[in-house]
Amino acid sequence: MNQGESQYAVPTNGAEVLTEAFGLVTGPRQKQYDHPAEDYQKVVDIFCAFTGHRLSVYEALLFMVSVKMARLRTSIQRNGEIHHDSLVDALGYLACINMVKEYTNTTTFMEAWNG
Repeated sequence: MNQGESQYAVPTNGAEVLTEAFGLVTGPRQKQYDHPAEDYQKVVDIFCAFTGHRLSVYEALLFMVSVKMARLRTSIQRNGEIHHDSLVDALGYLACINMVKEYTNTTTFMEAWNG
Protein backbone atom coordinates (compact mmCIF):
# COMPACT_ATOMS: atom_id res chain seq x y z
CA MET A 1 0.00 0.00 0.00
CA ASN A 2 1.36 3.43 -0.94
CA GLN A 3 1.44 6.29 1.53
CA GLY A 4 -1.91 8.06 1.60
CA GLU A 5 -3.79 5.09 0.17
CA SER A 6 -6.57 3.54 2.15
CA GLN A 7 -6.24 -0.05 3.27
CA TYR A 8 -9.90 -0.48 2.31
CA ALA A 9 -11.56 -0.40 -1.06
CA VAL A 10 -13.73 2.66 -1.56
CA PRO A 11 -16.40 2.17 1.09
CA THR A 12 -19.85 1.18 -0.09
CA ASN A 13 -21.60 2.14 3.11
CA GLY A 14 -21.22 4.33 6.16
CA ALA A 15 -20.13 1.54 8.46
CA GLU A 16 -17.01 0.79 6.45
CA VAL A 17 -15.79 4.39 6.44
CA LEU A 18 -16.55 4.69 10.16
CA THR A 19 -14.59 1.51 10.80
CA GLU A 20 -11.65 2.92 8.86
CA ALA A 21 -11.70 6.17 10.88
CA PHE A 22 -11.96 4.16 14.11
CA GLY A 23 -8.92 2.13 13.14
CA LEU A 24 -6.89 5.27 12.57
CA VAL A 25 -7.74 7.12 15.77
CA THR A 26 -7.39 4.09 18.04
CA GLY A 27 -4.38 2.55 16.36
CA PRO A 28 -1.36 3.98 14.60
CA ARG A 29 -2.12 7.67 14.98
CA GLN A 30 -2.77 7.46 18.70
CA LYS A 31 0.42 5.49 19.17
CA GLN A 32 2.36 8.00 17.11
CA TYR A 33 0.89 11.21 18.55
CA ASP A 34 -0.46 10.35 22.04
CA HIS A 35 -4.08 10.50 23.14
CA PRO A 36 -5.98 13.35 21.42
CA ALA A 37 -6.45 15.13 24.77
CA GLU A 38 -2.68 15.34 25.21
CA ASP A 39 -1.86 15.88 21.54
CA TYR A 40 -4.34 18.70 21.04
CA GLN A 41 -3.32 20.43 24.26
CA LYS A 42 0.09 20.78 22.57
CA VAL A 43 -1.64 22.15 19.46
CA VAL A 44 -3.54 24.69 21.59
CA ASP A 45 -0.33 25.80 23.32
CA ILE A 46 1.53 26.23 20.02
CA PHE A 47 -1.39 28.08 18.40
CA CYS A 48 -1.55 30.44 21.39
CA ALA A 49 2.19 31.10 21.15
CA PHE A 50 1.81 31.94 17.45
CA THR A 51 -1.35 34.04 17.64
CA GLY A 52 -1.95 35.09 21.24
CA HIS A 53 -5.39 33.44 21.02
CA ARG A 54 -6.14 30.51 23.30
CA LEU A 55 -8.46 27.88 21.90
CA SER A 56 -9.90 25.03 23.89
CA VAL A 57 -8.90 21.51 22.89
CA TYR A 58 -12.41 21.10 21.48
CA GLU A 59 -12.15 24.26 19.41
CA ALA A 60 -8.84 23.03 18.00
CA LEU A 61 -10.45 19.74 17.01
CA LEU A 62 -13.46 21.53 15.52
CA PHE A 63 -11.03 23.70 13.55
CA MET A 64 -9.54 20.53 12.07
CA VAL A 65 -13.04 19.25 11.23
CA SER A 66 -13.61 22.59 9.48
CA VAL A 67 -10.42 22.15 7.43
CA LYS A 68 -11.54 18.71 6.29
CA MET A 69 -15.08 19.93 5.52
CA ALA A 70 -13.65 22.75 3.40
CA ARG A 71 -11.53 20.22 1.51
CA LEU A 72 -14.56 17.98 0.99
CA ARG A 73 -16.51 20.93 -0.36
CA THR A 74 -13.69 21.83 -2.75
CA SER A 75 -13.38 18.25 -4.03
CA ILE A 76 -17.13 18.08 -4.62
CA GLN A 77 -17.15 21.44 -6.42
CA ARG A 78 -14.12 20.64 -8.59
CA ASN A 79 -14.58 16.94 -9.29
CA GLY A 80 -18.10 16.11 -8.20
CA GLU A 81 -16.60 13.54 -5.86
CA ILE A 82 -16.02 13.13 -2.15
CA HIS A 83 -12.31 12.84 -1.34
CA HIS A 84 -12.11 9.67 0.69
CA ASP A 85 -9.16 10.61 2.92
CA SER A 86 -10.72 13.96 3.87
CA LEU A 87 -13.95 12.18 4.79
CA VAL A 88 -12.13 9.63 6.93
CA ASP A 89 -10.06 12.36 8.60
CA ALA A 90 -13.17 14.48 9.39
CA LEU A 91 -14.82 11.48 11.00
CA GLY A 92 -11.62 10.77 12.91
CA TYR A 93 -11.49 14.31 14.29
CA LEU A 94 -15.12 14.04 15.37
CA ALA A 95 -14.27 10.78 17.13
CA CYS A 96 -11.36 12.52 18.84
CA ILE A 97 -13.81 15.00 20.38
CA ASN A 98 -15.59 12.12 22.07
CA MET A 99 -12.28 10.49 23.03
CA VAL A 100 -11.25 13.72 24.80
CA LYS A 101 -14.61 13.85 26.58
CA GLU A 102 -14.22 10.27 27.77
CA TYR A 103 -10.60 10.93 28.80
CA THR A 104 -11.61 13.69 31.16
CA ASN A 105 -14.29 13.95 33.80
CA THR A 106 -17.39 16.11 33.30
CA THR A 107 -15.97 19.16 35.11
CA THR A 108 -12.73 19.04 33.17
CA PHE A 109 -14.69 18.44 29.96
CA MET A 110 -16.69 21.62 30.44
CA GLU A 111 -13.56 23.60 31.34
CA ALA A 112 -11.80 22.30 28.24
CA TRP A 113 -14.82 23.06 26.05
CA ASN A 114 -15.07 26.63 27.37
CA GLY A 115 -11.33 27.26 27.06
